[in-house]
Amino acid sequence: MRFSLHTLKRGLLFFWALWLSIVFLTNLMDLLRYSGILNQSWTFTSGNLDFMVQTTAIMLVPRPVVLLLFLGVLVWEAASALLLWRAFAAFRGIFAGGLNTVYTAFAVSLALWAAFMIADELFLAYDVEATHMRIFIAQLVTLLALRLLPEEGALG
Repeated sequence: MRFSLHTLKRGLLFFWALWLSIVFLTNLMDLLRYSGILNQSWTFTSGNLDFMVQTTAIMLVPRPVVLLLFLGVLVWEAASALLLWRAFAAFRGIFAGGLNTVYTAFAVSLALWAAFMIADELFLAYDVEATHMRIFIAQLVTLLALRLLPEEGALG
């Protein structure tokens, strides 16, 4: 079985769109559980809201502000996921079209991880900063692969 580089590139876009959709959904479920809409026994959650509450406590950030920040993260994640799905659907190759949608999707997503790294520094959350940095780098490498790998050729 042989896969083209184009198939690999579309697979990378599919991966990031799916992964970020799952991140969004687990964070949404976290918020719904926190707000009492879902039972506390609901397990498909990220735990990120509680983590944000604990992390921002170092600077005495009021809980309503933390909830507002978390809502902002949810909107940003949803936008990133939708833009990545759009890029996946539109991508036909670096010369055949859809590259601008890829650039837009990755710009929004990379900005999210950059914002997390800045927040990690502000709130001294060094234990998660490395994770955010790895995701940022992995997405940047993906973007470079999409742009720099040739369109022709087969893998395997």
